[in-house]
Amino acid sequence: MTDIHYVFWDSDNTLVNTAAHHWRKHFETLKSLGIPLEESHRQRIYENNGAQNWAWLTAELGLNLSQQDYLDKIDGWYFEHINEIEIRSGVIEAITHFKSQNIPQAVVSNGRRRSVLAALEAKDLAPHFEFILCKEDYDGRKPDPIPYTTALLRMEEIKNVKINPATCLVIEDDPLGVASGKAAGMQTLHRPIGDDINILENY
Repeated sequence: MTDIHYVFWDSDNTLVNTAAHHWRKHFETLKSLGIPLEESHRQRIYENNGAQNWAWLTAELGLNLSQQDYLDKIDGWYFEHINEIEIRSGVIEAITHFKSQNIPQAVVSNGRRRSVLAALEAKDLAPHFEFILCKEDYDGRKPDPIPYTTALLRMEEIKNVKINPATCLVIEDDPLGVASGKAAGMQTLHRPIGDDINILENY
């Protein structure tokens, strides 16, 4: 890889293990409303954000709540159980290493700000980053490059420098995020769920 000058992390399932937590917030909330979720729904729940899940749950499973009411309910469950979330292995070591090399780091997430910040703040990760971008901060969604091109512009504003995207490293668990980073011209490290490759040996 080319020398890395900036690192952009995805959040869910890259910094913190939240896949099961996101599934459970929908499963438990819908169960309380008399709507069963099947195991076959898990991947769809995982791939979508809360608003997108509300849309198909309403259209296909008969969910009868406004979007905001449903988001409030699932967020309530999420926040109540926030301390059950764990930091993914190797993350602290990598963050510490990049900081020791004076490499600025930021978070670029497809998730909603309310849930992303809750997990990162609960695990005291938020202070390590220059900024945290979420779905509210840009149009488009990974695999579109816009999340990472937006992050690049933000970093340029903060550091008051022109940044070559090829000197940026994107760390992602999801192939869609990897595609987003590559489309933005950045180097990428794919670290799928369940495959805890050593970040520092592979960037």
